[in-house]
Amino acid sequence: MRFTIYCWLVMMVMLSTPAVLALHDEDKGPEKFGRYEFKEQDIKEATDACDAGGKPGPEFVPTVRDKEPNLALLKDAKAEASSQLEGWCPRRHCIEYLNDGFYNNCRSWIIGAIPGWAQIDIGEVANVNRILFGSDHSQGFFDRTTADFDILVATTKADANSDAKTWTKVYTHKEDAISKTTEFTFKDVEARWLRLHIRTNGGARVDEIEIYGGTDPMAVEPDAKLTTTWAQVKSDNL
Repeated sequence: MRFTIYCWLVMMVMLSTPAVLALHDEDKGPEKFGRYEFKEQDIKEATDACDAGGKPGPEFVPTVRDKEPNLALLKDAKAEASSQLEGWCPRRHCIEYLNDGFYNNCRSWIIGAIPGWAQIDIGEVANVNRILFGSDHSQGFFDRTTADFDILVATTKADANSDAKTWTKVYTHKEDAISKTTEFTFKDVEARWLRLHIRTNGGARVDEIEIYGGTDPMAVEPDAKLTTTWAQVKSDNL
């Protein structure tokens, strides 16, 4: 009887383990995509520096998703934020980890004061119509989620005040807390800066911001691109 139970348990582990591993087995994306050149993704360096706390370490963020370049990972794209959790960076939770090309907790940013914001400076104006972000891609941690936030864009100035006229609000979220990597789509809009303005949820964590806007978003031709449904949200089960 015991032997039968043992065999059954071993079989269940063998059947379940590959599915779990495959769920987050992202490959390194291309370093260039047409005119777009991306940041270097040195996973050995990231892993060696990672303080994972027994949870999954760094995993690749795609440089190209659905044949569209990830604008947040462009070589000159820069992450900025109103604050960060003190006492952890560079081991984890740094502002620059918002677009360093790696998912998961030890390569994440955690906000300091609420309300506050995190943003990406793409470097030049581009067409944008969707972003992805989550709290912890691997789901090793389920705390520090974000449920009350806006997505803002600007073309001429990234004012520190999210209510400034230079910002245009393209999406508002006041629903479920965002834990896993989730996609948010909106109408085509021109942007150089894209900001997450977080109103509540103390200790909100973002492990990576991804930005997309078509196969050639820096052509800035919204009418020639596929326009997605306003305020459509779907989970990305990577």
